Parts: sequence; structure tokens; C-alpha cells
Amino acid sequence: MIILHGDNQVTSRQALLAAKEGRTVLEFTGSNLLLDQLVNAVETNSLFGQANTIVIERAFAKKEIVEYLINNQDKDIIVWEPKDLSAKVKNFKNVQKFDLPKYIFSFLDNPTVPGLHLVLQTMPAEQIMASLATRAHKRANTKWLQELLTIDYKLKTGTLPYDLTVALELWCAKL
Repeated sequence: MIILHGDNQVTSRQALLAAKEGRTVLEFTGSNLLLDQLVNAVETNSLFGQANTIVIERAFAKKEIVEYLINNQDKDIIVWEPKDLSAKVKNFKNVQKFDLPKYIFSFLDNPTVPGLHLVLQTMPAEQIMASLATRAHKRANTKWLQELLTIDYKLKTGTLPYDLTVALELWCAKL
């Protein structure tokens, strides 16, 4: 079993895709998964006699699933969580955490064009936009929030004359 978690969803998702490659995979979503389904999937082989790799997204949504996973760490199971679960994965042996680089938080506090270019190497423009809007909302920076919402509206209505990356570059340059 391997648990992939952390705030860097892009990198952790890439690790999940790499781990699934070349395997016979059964995928489940934790909030919809029943314990009986998981036990059946883990204990049953594929049509060709090989064991299935079980992939569960958001397995920590249900306590009984987590308890089963703790007791079956030797099984071929991959768990992907979209956030940091450091406090909840202490009982697991094979855990990979994917943190966001620290410079991203510096950029969110003080957006600059060079900072944007650095952050674009780690995360897509859409995620940067959402992170900037969240930071503006949390800091009650109504000017930033209004400008970002205008960019978002124009992007979604097709009236933005350039792509989101250019829009964010122009927005950072204006600050």
C-alpha cells in the first residue's frame, strides 16, 4: 500500500498516474465506497488470475475504510488524498507527501511577474488564479478580489482577449 497526499495536487496526481501505469486497476471514491466492496475488490483477482491494484481517492472520508487500510498495508492499494493528512497517516508505513514549494506562498502575499513565472513552473494558471482569489478573500483585499473576479468572468464569457497566463502577468504588472 502507498498513500499519496499533500497540498501539491498536480505533483501528487502525476505520482498516482505513474503508479497506476501498467497495472490492472480498480478505482473507487472513498465517500461512495462501502467496506464490503473494498474487501471484495482486494480479495478478488482479475479475469487473468493476477491481483488487481486498488486505487481509492479520498479514502479517509470513512473511518471503517481507514481501519481496514491500517490492517491491510501489505495489499496492493494506492490511496490518493488531495490535501495534507500528516496527522491521520501516522499508522501507515508507505506514505508520500507532496508539499507546495514555499515560494508559492511568498508569491501569493506579494504577486510579481517574475514570481508568477516561477510559480507557473509548479502549478497551472487556473490553480494560481484560484489561490490568488482565495488569498485575496482571506485577507479581505476587495480590490484584488474584484480585479481577479473580473478576469475570471471575462475568461469564462470569452471576452478576455488573451489567455489566463497573460491576464495574470498583466494583473501582476499593474500591482
